[in-house]
Amino acid sequence: MSDKKEIAKDIVVAVDAESQSDVEVSDVQEIIDRLDFIVPQTDDPNTSALTFRSIFLGSAWAIVLSFANTVLAFRTSSFSVGANIAVILSYPLGLGFASILPKGILNPGPFTLKEHVLIYIMASCSGQPYGTENVVSQAMPALMNNTNIKFIHALAFILVTQFIGYGLSGLTRRYLVKPTAMWWPANLGPIAIFSSFHKIETGKIDGDRYKLSRYVVFWIAFAGMFVYTWIPEYFMPVLQTVSTICLFAGTGINSAGTPNQAGVMTQFNAVLGSTTNGVGFLGFTFDWAYISSTYLTSPFWAIFCNLGGSIVMQYVAVPLMYFEDVYGINALMTQDSYNKNPILDTSHLFSGNPESKTHKLGSRVKPNFFYNVSDNYNLNLTAYNDVAPVHLTAFFVMVYAGSFLSMTSAITHVLLWYGKDIYRQSLNAFRQLRDEVDSQDKHVKLMEAYPEISDWAYLLFLAITCVAAIAVSVWTPFNMPWWAIFFSIFISSIFILPFGIIQAISGNSIAINVVTEFLIGLMIPGQTVAVMAFKSWGTNNLQQALSLTQDLKLGQYLHIAPYAMVFSQFWGTFLNAIFSTVACWWIMFSSGGLLNDSAWQYSGFNTFYSAGGIWGAIGPQRFFGIGSIYQPLLWCFLIGFLAPIGPWLGNKYIYRSKYWHLLNFPVIFHFEGPQQGYQNYFIVPLLISYLSSVVLFKYNREFFQKYTYVIGAAFDGSTALAVFIISVLGIYNTEFTKYNVFNPNLNIWPGALDYYCWPGRNYDDFDCEWYLDQGKNVTATGTQCVLVE
Repeated sequence: MSDKKEIAKDIVVAVDAESQSDVEVSDVQEIIDRLDFIVPQTDDPNTSALTFRSIFLGSAWAIVLSFANTVLAFRTSSFSVGANIAVILSYPLGLGFASILPKGILNPGPFTLKEHVLIYIMASCSGQPYGTENVVSQAMPALMNNTNIKFIHALAFILVTQFIGYGLSGLTRRYLVKPTAMWWPANLGPIAIFSSFHKIETGKIDGDRYKLSRYVVFWIAFAGMFVYTWIPEYFMPVLQTVSTICLFAGTGINSAGTPNQAGVMTQFNAVLGSTTNGVGFLGFTFDWAYISSTYLTSPFWAIFCNLGGSIVMQYVAVPLMYFEDVYGINALMTQDSYNKNPILDTSHLFSGNPESKTHKLGSRVKPNFFYNVSDNYNLNLTAYNDVAPVHLTAFFVMVYAGSFLSMTSAITHVLLWYGKDIYRQSLNAFRQLRDEVDSQDKHVKLMEAYPEISDWAYLLFLAITCVAAIAVSVWTPFNMPWWAIFFSIFISSIFILPFGIIQAISGNSIAINVVTEFLIGLMIPGQTVAVMAFKSWGTNNLQQALSLTQDLKLGQYLHIAPYAMVFSQFWGTFLNAIFSTVACWWIMFSSGGLLNDSAWQYSGFNTFYSAGGIWGAIGPQRFFGIGSIYQPLLWCFLIGFLAPIGPWLGNKYIYRSKYWHLLNFPVIFHFEGPQQGYQNYFIVPLLISYLSSVVLFKYNREFFQKYTYVIGAAFDGSTALAVFIISVLGIYNTEFTKYNVFNPNLNIWPGALDYYCWPGRNYDDFDCEWYLDQGKNVTATGTQCVLVE
C-alpha cells in the first residue's frame, strides 16, 4: 500500500511542479487501488510475444468469432461472443502448441502471457463491424433491397470503414493512454483472466484469508454460469426478461371497468408494464447475457450516473410524454396489423397524416415507402407527403434527446475538468518534451524499453486509408461525395478526446452516430444512400480509433511492444472485415426462414434502417427544423452544453471537492432506449454494481481484489459460450419445444416472453376471442373456434 501512495504522491508533486494541477490526478490513488492488485508490476522485454503460435491462434479466433458475432447480431436481442472465450480456450491450445511443435521459429519456448494477450487482441476485433449495419440496411431484401450492392462492394466498404480510424488513434496516446487517470476499466476483465492463467507478479492483496487461487475460482465460476445460462436461454426463456408490473397488476381492466379485449393490453401494461412493448417499469432479468461484467469493472459512480439518468428518461419522461400525448397520436402508434396495441419499445416510423390514402393514422411506415428506388433511394416527396408528419415513439424521441445532450455536454465537461491537462500534454508534444506528470506512471516507465510508433507512421496510414475511402465512395453504389471523407475525419477529430476521456474514466462508450447523420443530412438532404454511408464512416472512425487506443492501454498495463499490439489489431480487423461480410451475405440470402423467427428480428439493423429514412430521405430539416414537430429537441444541444457548468461552478465557488466532477452529464445523458432490446437492464445491474464496487470493496477488500474481476470474466466467457451453442441450435431448429409457463410459444403473434401482459393469452396461444375478433376461426395451434351468437 505504501508503494501505491508513493506513486500517487510522485504524480501530484510532478503536477505541482508545473503549476498545472487539475482533476486528472485527483483520482490517481483510487484508480491504483482498483487495478494494482490485478496488473503485472514487473516486465521482461525478452519475453516472446508476436510468434507463429499467437498469429495462428489469434487468426483462427478472429475468423470464427467474426462470423459468429455477425450472425448473432441479427437476433432480436443481439448478443456477441466476447473475446474472453478465445482467451480461455487459447490457453490449453497454446500450452499444447508449446509441447508438440518443433523448437525454433514455430516454438520459441513456453507459451507466454504476451502471446496470450496478442491472441486476445486479434480475437477482440471480431465484433460485428459497424459498416455492416449500412450494408445490411441497404442490401437486405426485407429492408431497402438495393440490388446494386454486390458482395465486392460490401467488402470494400466494410474494409475501409474499419481501418480509417486507426490513423487517428495513435495521435491520442499522450492524452488517453499514458496518463494514469485514463484507466480504461473495460480492460480489467481480460487482465483478470491473464492474471489467473499466468504466474505474474501483481500488486499486493490486502489479506490472506482466501486460499483458492484465481485460476481455480475462475473455472468454478465458469462451469457454474455455463450450466445456469441454459435455464434462461433455453429451458425457461421467460426468465430472460420479467415484466414485474404485469405480474402484480395482471392483465387489468379497461377504462370502462370491463375486462379488456383479448389480445389488447391495458394502457398501463402496454406503456409501463411490458419489457417487450413499453418501458418495462421495474423489469429485471435472471440472465447474465443481459448484464455482463461491465457492472463489476466500471466504477459505481459511472454506473449510477448512466443508469440513474436512463431511469429518469425511461421511467419518468417517456410515460409522461405518452400520457400527455405530446405529439398527438401516441395511443395510435402500433406496428401490428391488428392495430390495437400501442407500442413504445421500437425505433420504427409511424404515419401522422389522418388523411393518408395508404396508411392508417398511427400505423407503421417502412422507410421503403417513401424511397424513390429509381432515383438511388432518395426521397419520394409524393409518398412522404401522404404520411407526413412522420412520427417516432416517445421512447425513441428520448434516444435522440439523449444523443443531443450527451454530445455537447461531453465537450464542455472535458474542457472544464481536463482542459489544463490537455493543454499541458499538447504543449509538451509540440515542444517534443517528455511529460513529467504522465512519465511518473510505473507502466509508462516500463514501456520505455520498447520503441514507440511515430506519429508520422499513423499520419501516413491515415493518408493511405483516405485515398482508399475516396475510391470506395466514388466508384461503388454507396455514392458518397469524396469531400465527405475529409469531413468525417474532421468530426471524429473533434470528438475523439471528449468521448475518449469519458470512456477511459467511466467505461461508458458514447457514439457519434447521431451527430454524423444530423450534419450530413443538412448538407446533402434527401440523399439516403450517401447519408447512411457517411454515418457508417463517421461513427466507425471514432469507434475504431478508441478501440485501438483501449488496446494500446492494455498493452501498457501488460508491457507489450506497441508494434506488436498494432499489428495484431490491424490483422484481426482485416480478417474481421472479410468474414463478417461473408456472414452478412450468408444470413441475408442463404439462411432459409431463420429471419422469420421472432427471436431473429434484427433489431439493430432495423434501427439503422429507420435512421436512414429519418436523416437520409426525410432529412433533419424536415424532422427537426423550424416548424417541425420535433423542433424543441434542438434545445437539447444548448442544455447539454450548459449542464456541466453547474458542478464546475459548485466546485470553484461553493465547496471544493473531487466528487463534483463525478456528476458526469455526458454519462447521465447517454441513453440507449429501444436499441437495447428488452427493457430489463436497470434493477439487477445497478444492484450488482453497488454490492461489488461499494459494499464488497469497503467491507471485504481482499475478496474484491482477488476474485471479483476474475468471476466477472468467467461469467462473461461461459455465458458467451452457452449462448453461442444455443444460437447454433436455434439456427438448425433444435429448440426446447415443450411449452409451459416458463417456455412460451414464441411463434405466434405477438411472440413476447411477457405473454402474461396480454389478456386472453397463455403460454401456448391466444384464446378464440382474439382470433374471432380478427375474422379467423382457427388458432395458430390449430384449435377450431366457433362464434357464439
